[in-house]
Amino acid sequence: MSEDAPETVCAELIRKMQSLQLSTVNPEGLPDLSYTPYLHRPPNHFYIFVSQLAAHTRHMLGNPTVSIMVIADEHTSRQIFARTRVMYQCEAIPVSPDASNYTVVLDGYQQRHGKTVALLRQLPDFLLFHLRPVSGRFVMGFGKAYLLTGEDLSVFEPVRSG
Repeated sequence: MSEDAPETVCAELIRKMQSLQLSTVNPEGLPDLSYTPYLHRPPNHFYIFVSQLAAHTRHMLGNPTVSIMVIADEHTSRQIFARTRVMYQCEAIPVSPDASNYTVVLDGYQQRHGKTVALLRQLPDFLLFHLRPVSGRFVMGFGKAYLLTGEDLSVFEPVRSG
């Protein structure tokens, strides 16, 4: 696969970026936008560790339908109107501290994001969520949009106009 293949560019974007944009639905049914650091586990598992004091956490507990976006830094993008980005519609699933993968995921999260995570792990109001993508779209630039399909959303189908 070439380094310009959409699969390669998308994987590199997810690997390079450290935070995602998170859109939740508030109790009034309105969208609310925030951001949070994430851990990605292939093929398409995103994990976030968030405080119950944050509005987005309360929203996810009330309505697990969320959208996320990982987007290229605007300072390094060639074209501000066509930044490389991947968007997913997800189900936000709380991960219980008793779950078999809880410690492994948080250890990976801490390795990725540093010593602040060690402090956050001690705070009782922080919850781990698995953001499970159910649909997705990847944009590499003008005229380079792809629907993400297949069981694990790893098939890139070009979006055709018309």
